[in-house]
Parts: sequence; C-alpha cells; structure tokens
Amino acid sequence: MVDVTVDVWGSFACFAQSEAKVEKVTYSAPTPSACRGILSAIYCKPVEFYYQIKQIEVMNPIRRISIKRNEVMRKADKDHNPLYVDDVRTQRNAEYLKDVYYRISAQMIKRTDYEGPEGDAKFKTQFMKRVERGKCFYQPYLGTKECMCFFSAPDESMKPIQSSMDLGITLYDIFDIRDNTPLDTQQQTGRIFVTYYHPNMINGIINVPDYDSAEVFKPHE
Repeated sequence: MVDVTVDVWGSFACFAQSEAKVEKVTYSAPTPSACRGILSAIYCKPVEFYYQIKQIEVMNPIRRISIKRNEVMRKADKDHNPLYVDDVRTQRNAEYLKDVYYRISAQMIKRTDYEGPEGDAKFKTQFMKRVERGKCFYQPYLGTKECMCFFSAPDESMKPIQSSMDLGITLYDIFDIRDNTPLDTQQQTGRIFVTYYHPNMINGIINVPDYDSAEVFKPHE
C-alpha cells in the first residue's frame, strides 16, 4: 500500500557511502534514509506517524561527476585550542551524481501508541497540499545539504530509465524509524541504529523492503 508519491530533482546529489571514510563516494541511487529525510522536510508529524519508503524510481540516467573540495585534516581538539585552517587544509575529491530526478513512493505508518483523532486520509491530504503549494518545514536536500532538492506532484510524462543493475549492499537508515525519541547528544537520549539492505534496480525501479523485513540487515539486534 502506498500513501504518498512525490517527484524530486536537483542539479547534484551525493548519497555518501557509509564505508567511505575520507573522500565522499556516492551510491548510484538514493538511500531510503535520504528519501525519508526529503519527505520529512515536506511534512513531518513524528508523534503521529513515520514514513516507510516503498519504492524509488530513477527517472534520469545515472551520471557521476568528481569535485575537488578544500577541507581540514582534523577537528579542533578537546582542549579547545584554536584550529588554524591554513595549516591543516587539504584537497579531497568528492563524487556526486549530476542532473538527478527521482520518484519516491512511501507509506505513512501510524504509530501504535498514537490515539489522536486524525486519520490516515487526513495525513495524506495534508502532505499533498503542501507538495502542491511548494511548502516545506526546511529546504530538502539530496543526500548532503549543499545539494538542494526541488519537489512536485508526480509528472506523468516522466518515466523510469530502462536500466537494471545490482546496487550492492546499501545503507538503509541510520536510525530506528519506528522510534521517535529525539537524538540529544548532551542528554544521551535517542540512539543511532545503522541498518543495510541489498537493492536491485529493475528497469529504473527500486523496491524497498519494509523496515521489519528480514531483508533489512540489523547488525546490532
């Protein structure tokens, strides 16, 4: 069952691979985590429901581009000594995707502990109204914040690319999507819970398994 579908696009995207420690290397397609972040930027009621991504459609050919960035080699130390950027600056390559266009389909899963008056239909209606009016809580982005994301209702003239590939082991999410406890590093509430899955793109379409599925690898459970 799919509740909402939205088209998203941008000039650049970078869905950074979690195993890339120094230089950013992007996955070939969006992760469910990135898609969930885009939908939450448009409409988010974490007490009432969470998004379960069901399908990701790749509408533009996959094109990669490398960009050289100025970064620093280390962070400020724990004694708060000043960090002189000119002394620790280095150039690193970052791999991005270029001219991307995706269609995201998701289900709004009502939380079991929510007993409010709003029904599933009202959530969907509110989401689509915000999409049609271009409203969002904050500017959505395509993997990293410098990659601005635009969105609209589905454009029926756009069709998925006729390309298939094994996408390999891919990050699913960095949080338990069923848990709505805010992450607070000072109070140590909430927790990072990394999960993975093995998607295949068939004719431009990636079917995403449910979070509770055995197809989602949960190393820490």
